[in-house]
Amino acid sequence: MPAAPRPALVLGRLADEKRMRAFAAVALGASSVHDVAARAGLDDDEAARALARLMGARLVREEETGLEVDLRVLADAARASSTPRPKAIMADATPEQAAVARNFVTGDGRLRALPARAAKRRLVLEWVASRFEPGREYPEKEVNGILLGVHDDVASLRRFLVDGGLLEREAGVYRRTVSHEPALGPN
Repeated sequence: MPAAPRPALVLGRLADEKRMRAFAAVALGASSVHDVAARAGLDDDEAARALARLMGARLVREEETGLEVDLRVLADAARASSTPRPKAIMADATPEQAAVARNFVTGDGRLRALPARAAKRRLVLEWVASRFEPGREYPEKEVNGILLGVHDDVASLRRFLVDGGLLEREAGVYRRTVSHEPALGPN
């Protein structure tokens, strides 16, 4: 079974008037695109588009008997969005790193994703690089083990660290650089 859709996706799909009307029509018994269009005051194309988006968030599903809403998806999204997010474990982060990384790090200290903006990505990478002692040599297998504790895509993370000058690589051996330019802060 696929993972539950993120609360933001579920709520975002319901934040459109036509999709909300289509959802309500299905909840009130509409079982086909034409029936949804008639009950929601939409044309068939608008109803089909709205239903496709709602199905993408698994709020509506097609059964043998017709369309049905899945209120569990809505309830799960409401529960998940009202549960406070645990603070990410970032005791080793500078205040600047923590301010940026809290949006990209889970409560257990793992990266969900790297920031797209270069300055923010640099702060997060500096936080990751702090796991390595400056000057000490690490074989690639050990680097991978350390990075795996932070993110599943160790190859990309390793490449970002090397390209960013935070780690040096020579003949399969990695070394944390002793000095590097600190990030100027988020853009």
